[in-house]
Amino acid sequence: MSNLTAHPHAVTPLSFVPVTRHPQQTLRRGRRMSLLPGWQMSGNLHTLGYFSAPVCLGSPSRQFDLIVDTGSALTALPCEGCPHCGSHKHGSVSGARFSEKASSTSEPVVCSRPPRGMSTCRSCDGGKCAYSVSYTEGSSIRGHLVYDSFWFGTELGNRAVRASFGCQTYESGLFYSQVADGITGMSQGQGYGPCLFDYLRDQTRAPNVFSICLSEEVGALVLGGTVPPDLKAEWVPYSGSSSYVVDLVDIRVSGASIGEPSSVYRSTIIDSGTTFMYLPPGPYRKVRDQWRNHCPWGACASRVAKGEYPDDYCYTMSTDELRRFAPHSLHFANGVRVNFDSRQYAYELRRGVWCLGVFDNEHNGAVIGAANMRNYEVIFDRDRHRVAFYPSDCGGMHALRHSSVLQGGYSLNGCSRKTPPRAGPPPPPPPPP
Repeated sequence: MSNLTAHPHAVTPLSFVPVTRHPQQTLRRGRRMSLLPGWQMSGNLHTLGYFSAPVCLGSPSRQFDLIVDTGSALTALPCEGCPHCGSHKHGSVSGARFSEKASSTSEPVVCSRPPRGMSTCRSCDGGKCAYSVSYTEGSSIRGHLVYDSFWFGTELGNRAVRASFGCQTYESGLFYSQVADGITGMSQGQGYGPCLFDYLRDQTRAPNVFSICLSEEVGALVLGGTVPPDLKAEWVPYSGSSSYVVDLVDIRVSGASIGEPSSVYRSTIIDSGTTFMYLPPGPYRKVRDQWRNHCPWGACASRVAKGEYPDDYCYTMSTDELRRFAPHSLHFANGVRVNFDSRQYAYELRRGVWCLGVFDNEHNGAVIGAANMRNYEVIFDRDRHRVAFYPSDCGGMHALRHSSVLQGGYSLNGCSRKTPPRAGPPPPPPPPP
């Protein structure tokens, strides 16, 4: 493998942000960010949340904290004067709002000229192109679309990219109570115009490739990197015009199939905005019963611990005992296998208490969520419609001790770079030695 990997300035830090329950809200387990018909990230799955990234927006630039979601496409955050938006208390910042008046490069998207890919505005608000989005988890957002400059970082300096995004005037459910300011979608959908990554690659000619690498608490995101020609990765084809749909055909425990027909997994998606794994009823019962009846210490019932929901299955155990649970693996139609051990199908609810992180989807199809992506650099090669799960030290990527396998690329957070913006994209990396 070439050592010409993504430069640290091409890495967006990802952080985990816990879900905050609203006083009058019934909280569903984790997050389900799929739509209804920088480099470092941070997060922490044991508190049932999501991963977010710093995003740099406007002139003068201001930093916002946005959920990174491969299951949706819209980038959106609260507008100044929003009458029903949450306080979003992340880090030292509280109640961050985007001000159209304060940014000299801001411009409303008017109904007569919707963004490319959006044939017509679904509604208008004072001549502005309006949006309203509901998510699987039950939360919703609405507002109007705006154009402004997003600042991306590279090893050669910052790069401004003009893009449309949602300026929210209403938030409900977890979008109201969450710590992060908003969301940036990374799917292929264009229901509200191109996603932010599409704007980046269109204006910089960057490769149509990005990667996400998650650990339990932190992670890393690389945008527009190049896949090295000698990368030894096993690729899984994906389909779908919006979501990343993969052809999962089997789940195996200690190498043995759980015995469910491949048809029940049809329309499996990879969704970083969903916290855990969701399986069709049959496969879910097989995986659940394996967890409930085969414990490394013997009688599972001797260690049962209370969860937060009736269908939580939790035990008191050490991390060494957790590692002794049976390994699972995901098997795809093209013969690729992705190992899926106990650190990827269980989560720590509280210190010393581990619970099964697989839940009933209540219908056919499955969701491979953020917990299942842990300890892999998951590479989305959108030019070739393929995805790879490449084993990696994601905590090391976040701390810049470990490199991405991609070459070059951009980070979301140009606010962290003090060098002047460049007029064009960085030069392509030299060929591998």
